[in-house]
Amino acid sequence: MWDADDVRERIRVMAEADPECRSFSARRHRWRLAPPVPEAVVARYEREHRFELPASYRSFITTVSGGGAGPAYGLYEFGSTSWLDRQEDLDLLAVPFPHEGPFRPSPERSVCAEHAPGEEDFSPCWFTGSLVIAEIGCGSFYRLVVTGPDRGQVWTDDLGCGDALSPGPDFREWYERWLYHSR
Repeated sequence: MWDADDVRERIRVMAEADPECRSFSARRHRWRLAPPVPEAVVARYEREHRFELPASYRSFITTVSGGGAGPAYGLYEFGSTSWLDRQEDLDLLAVPFPHEGPFRPSPERSVCAEHAPGEEDFSPCWFTGSLVIAEIGCGSFYRLVVTGPDRGQVWTDDLGCGDALSPGPDFREWYERWLYHSR
């Protein structure tokens, strides 16, 4: 699904054009790609948490890179401590993502049956079926939907900045936009 050599070459070219890592995204990832994640590690993780990663992301982390160079501050390395620290409740990955369009907390409506409207204050129920895959900065993140109708999409999570949780493209399109169109 991914041409790993092409991705690596494009990142090499980007790194050559920015050797001092002055671009916003390179400040943290420094144009490095982590090694791919072994298939057995990904399969074990999926079994343990009762879900399957979307094909475009799964293929990326097993054939191209487990994390590193990418949009915003780059992709969290799959399974790393910093990646795990950003996830809400891993037992909720099998529960479908609850949103079908942009989401803003509301005192009038609830996301789940366990909370009354307005009680949810950054509850894990807002994020079921999604993984944080990258940090944008200032409390904002990119989330990959792993369960539910929007499976495979990367959503922008700006809730920490008082904005919305907003739908985006499939992981492949999201990553390729950065890879081929960032300056």
